[in-house]
Amino acid sequence: MVVDLTQSLALQEALAVLLRDKNHHMDENSEPKNAVFTDAEVDESDVGTAVDYSQRYNDVAYWRIRGREQQLIDSLGGARSDTREPFQTENAVRGVAKDNPWGRRFHDAAAALWGELHPYTGY
Repeated sequence: MVVDLTQSLALQEALAVLLRDKNHHMDENSEPKNAVFTDAEVDESDVGTAVDYSQRYNDVAYWRIRGREQQLIDSLGGARSDTREPFQTENAVRGVAKDNPWGRRFHDAAAALWGELHPYTGY
């Protein structure tokens, strides 16, 4: 999300998570009520420079967020595309495809800043 650096980043982070969570699950099934499936919350955030989405691959903040997303999915049990049933997360597919040529870069950038939540799971 594009943020306004003159405004509270914490509020903008919370808004970004709420908006993503609202549109994240596109299936027709009701959401799980198990305690494991909680509302989304801010884990980590980063301020990048790519205001133009087409420039995101030139922005290390984008790399870190993508890497962190996949590490979170993996640390919580993996996407259904990896685990089949029984699945541990509502993520139907991985945040970063196993064969994404940028996958290792995303993972390493996130781990360098925030520590490694889960070992790399790409190819």
